[in-house]
Amino acid sequence: MFSPLARAVLAAALLCPGSLCASPDEPASAGAAPPPLTLEQALARTERQHPIFASQQAALRRAGARITQAGVGPAPELGLEVENVLGSGELHAARAAETTLSFSQLIERGGLRDRRVETAEAEYASHEVEAQAARMDVRAEVARRFVHVLSDQVQLGITREASVLAAATAADVERRVRAARSPLAERFRAEVTLERARLEEEHAEHELRSSRRHLAAATGAADANFGEAAGDLGSLPAVSDFDSLLARVRSTPEFLRFASLARVRDSELRLAQARAITGVTLGAGLRRQERTDDIGLVFSASIPLFAPSRERGRIAEAEAQRDQVAADEAVAYLKAQAQLFELYQELNHARVEFESQRDRIIPATERALEQTRYAYERGRYSLMELRDAQAEWAAQRRRMIEAAASYHVTLIEMQRLSGQAASNAPSAGHQ
Repeated sequence: MFSPLARAVLAAALLCPGSLCASPDEPASAGAAPPPLTLEQALARTERQHPIFASQQAALRRAGARITQAGVGPAPELGLEVENVLGSGELHAARAAETTLSFSQLIERGGLRDRRVETAEAEYASHEVEAQAARMDVRAEVARRFVHVLSDQVQLGITREASVLAAATAADVERRVRAARSPLAERFRAEVTLERARLEEEHAEHELRSSRRHLAAATGAADANFGEAAGDLGSLPAVSDFDSLLARVRSTPEFLRFASLARVRDSELRLAQARAITGVTLGAGLRRQERTDDIGLVFSASIPLFAPSRERGRIAEAEAQRDQVAADEAVAYLKAQAQLFELYQELNHARVEFESQRDRIIPATERALEQTRYAYERGRYSLMELRDAQAEWAAQRRRMIEAAASYHVTLIEMQRLSGQAASNAPSAGHQ
């Protein structure tokens, strides 16, 4: 009696058809449901509407403006100086005034302007790497949320089938009680089991609603205005060996960020060294003497004193920051390779657990449920033993889905660590 139903639920757990996984967000009378959403479509939505991309573009424009500003040299200065006025005696009022109109310009030395532009360009390149890293992080988050929605859809389908089993069992117990073949207490036990199954179904519904809202937020939307997630949790893509994955780590945006930061620190050091080379301010102007009504030329030149010694602290700081980048990169690599190895082991375990559930444990629980049902109908087993068999039958399917979801989520994180796009998550339509 239950073998076809068990096989149907197993297929639902792997493929998640709409009859079991319809979104609880849409009421039955709302008309045609929105079309299913694939991972590729979710990622495309994210690229179009997530505000983080607008933020990154604004940051790049700001960095570009800094390059423009860095190329601007010091502005010339126009000066006006009046001497020997408002004094006493011959200097009373403005009779002996001397008025000087001057023009001065700071001449930068040591390629200071080039060093400023170089530093600004290095910072722009660093922002580009940050934007790339942010894009990969957002895509990975969307893929993880998509897997959660797929898993919650399947879990909802399993709880609905468990409710169907509990309702069928309660009806059967009612008939047996009325025929005086079972004690009245079994009716109450069956009612409790049915009510618990309905509560679990309700819990699965709001879990799905929450995961759909999280997926919507990950794509940059406030509402989950999409249909059910379309994908195949039971398809576990193969991955490269660990050494191949580890070899890609240094080419990820996470580590390209260190290379970009090292260029920034080098340019900052060169800029600090260039500032230690003093510039010269040259000036020229006209001076008019009120008393004789004569006009003469004036020239000036100035240079800061002790400028190299005043920049020693900045140079030392820039050198320390440059050296710190290399040390930080080494620390990050050690952590990344250890994390990648741990994820690789978890991935293999998730595959082993999923295949064990699919190929051995679930078929065994299905046969156990059939035999328990057969024995219960003939009075050899009690209702409690039947309930336990049904609960185990549903629990093992949930564990299989959890193992499949764990595999995909772990794979997504490994892809992020190794600099790959989140493209191997369950994204195909139903098989």
